[in-house]
Amino acid sequence: MRERTVALLAILTAVAAIAAAAPAALAEVPPEVRARAAGILAALDRIEMEQGRPSPASAAAPLSAPGSRRLTFTEAEFNAYVACRLEAESEPYVKAAEFKLLDGDKVEGHITIDLGRPQASGILPQKQDLLFAARVETRDGKIRISMDSLFLGTQPIAPAFVDIIIAVVSRLQGVEPTSLQDWYDLPPGVMRLETRPGRVVVIY
Repeated sequence: MRERTVALLAILTAVAAIAAAAPAALAEVPPEVRARAAGILAALDRIEMEQGRPSPASAAAPLSAPGSRRLTFTEAEFNAYVACRLEAESEPYVKAAEFKLLDGDKVEGHITIDLGRPQASGILPQKQDLLFAARVETRDGKIRISMDSLFLGTQPIAPAFVDIIIAVVSRLQGVEPTSLQDWYDLPPGVMRLETRPGRVVVIY
């Protein structure tokens, strides 16, 4: 489970993607944010169920080929979903994340990270705001991030800095370090994601 937490941080530090666990105290997601995320949460549950257990009604008809169906959600719904995932998984280091969805599988984001005690990281400040622009590559149920630019506050830094953060978090949690160059799993049944201005398209 902790390996999945590191994967979540890796993806969120570049784009909100979608994965998972370790104990912490996050502010509870307000009911209006939870309501905004309900459409995505319900859709992902349904996609996962359809993948695992086709219904009797659907068994009579040919099943749609994987990757042939699409659902579109707004940027507000997507950001609400990210907030719910952070709360649900008790992600201890990512305190807030907000994303701007652009055309051509590009995103911009603002992520607030708190590593806890100042001495915990050794080389990193306790709290930091990451601003970034990135391209998202998805295929066959997996996602990978390519950073175009990254700022720590107003200071530009090399995108490789994200891998340093991931290595620090991995060490704190006692798991194998990962990298943004790695591929990470999308939710079950989701084949690809596409972005449009203010929209995300889930392909399943």
